Amino acid sequence: MTTSTRTHRSALALASALAVSVAPAARAQQPPQPAPEIQRMTALAGKFEGDASFTRDGKTVKFTLHHENRVISGGFGLQCHEEADIPGMGHYEAENLFGWDAGKRELHLFSVSNDPYAHDHAGRWTDATHATLRYEGKHEGKSYLEAIPMEITSVNEYRFRSMVSIDGKPHDVFVATMKRVGQLSAR
Repeated sequence: MTTSTRTHRSALALASALAVSVAPAARAQQPPQPAPEIQRMTALAGKFEGDASFTRDGKTVKFTLHHENRVISGGFGLQCHEEADIPGMGHYEAENLFGWDAGKRELHLFSVSNDPYAHDHAGRWTDATHATLRYEGKHEGKSYLEAIPMEITSVNEYRFRSMVSIDGKPHDVFVATMKRVGQLSAR
């Protein structure tokens, strides 16, 4: 074997060894991808409006609810800015952050509102279009439970119902059907 043949074979062996050792590193550097469970939520990015109602003490008020939904954190979350002018109650505003906890396999909704509440709801998808989120805590020293069943009927419509109980007694119900009215401009 000539020196140039040995050099050529050595170069090929070195190139092959480098390719094999670099390939796993290249795969390891691929960014993580959002789970399908959060992609169901991020598909709802855009502007939505809906017919809504709020019931307390047997009295129901109807109003229009507005949502501006933006994908956040590289596709791993959805931010929902929520607003309404509610007759007899005034201006309502909330920021809602949706995220997926892969370890617990739970959908989270952290809400901060001017009514004034801040709390984290968690729950599971029961199928590809339905989830129920819950929060348990205290309100003025009494047990507080909020359950929010929701349904994504399409990328252009979703529905939810927020039912609050205090000390085991129904307190209020907030219901909305949200329909897409547009896209949001990029930030």
